[in-house]
Amino acid sequence: MNVAINNGPGRGGHNEKEPLTTLIFETFDRNIRFLFPLPALLIALALFLYPLIELLYLSLTRWSLITQEPRTFIGLANFVRAFTQDDHFWNAVWLMLYFALGALAGQFILGFALALLLNREFRGESIVRMLMLFPIIATPVAMSLVWVMILNPMMGVMNYLLSVVGLPPSDWATSSSAVMPTLIMVDVWHWTPFMMLVLLAGLKNLPKDPYEAAVIDGASRVQVFFKITLPLMQPYIVLVVILRLIHNLKVFDEIFVISRGGPMRASETLNLMIYHQAFTAMNYGYACALGLFLLLVILAISLAVFRYRERSWSY
Repeated sequence: MNVAINNGPGRGGHNEKEPLTTLIFETFDRNIRFLFPLPALLIALALFLYPLIELLYLSLTRWSLITQEPRTFIGLANFVRAFTQDDHFWNAVWLMLYFALGALAGQFILGFALALLLNREFRGESIVRMLMLFPIIATPVAMSLVWVMILNPMMGVMNYLLSVVGLPPSDWATSSSAVMPTLIMVDVWHWTPFMMLVLLAGLKNLPKDPYEAAVIDGASRVQVFFKITLPLMQPYIVLVVILRLIHNLKVFDEIFVISRGGPMRASETLNLMIYHQAFTAMNYGYACALGLFLLLVILAISLAVFRYRERSWSY
């Protein structure tokens, strides 16, 4: 009787359902690492893809709030205008690259030098590091407002310091020839501590064995730096160069607050040009085309740096 009950239709039905339930739970368990972040991933993709698609569409239209005309599809006319008709476009691209690469070079050289200087134990080490991190604590806009007062040609501290050492005053951000070096100087001052922090962390994590072997072999400090330190620091260098280069290409707040793209468009980078086209000329279609070009430039440079990193590591 018990055998009949155990092998009856009810038990047989349960055995037919049990493999399907077990399969569902096993599938869920194997893919649980994908299922939990899936909602956040879908939301992130929606927040990213919709603006990107809208930017692409608007870059192919003529849309101006001044004329109050409806959006009109014009194809690649905005890009043709930028590449062949707008005299200020290529100058803005050049100023953007000039600022990005100049600031990156200054930040890397000073940041690496400071990281090497602080990569040792001495009294007051923590206090010195804390003081050197002060520039990146302030927000860029607040810091830029302070620099506006410091660089004032009439009442600024910088010209007073130049007079103390017997040098002539400078117009700083009000001179067409000096405005870009001035903006680069401000950006280097602001972000060198970040460069130093990342490179110092890399120096602290380097293995000690290669240095001990180099000392035994009688290698000089210059040889140790170029043959051991730089190759071992390559992952940290590539990381911080990518981060700073992408940020430098997108800098807007510092330039806008200090010079507003002037004088005579001498500091109007592509970011400032996009702003003026969108919110001064109210030409949103053309501004979106410039913004899409900037996005492609940043993407191309980032991919080139990553490709260089992979190729150098493969050797």
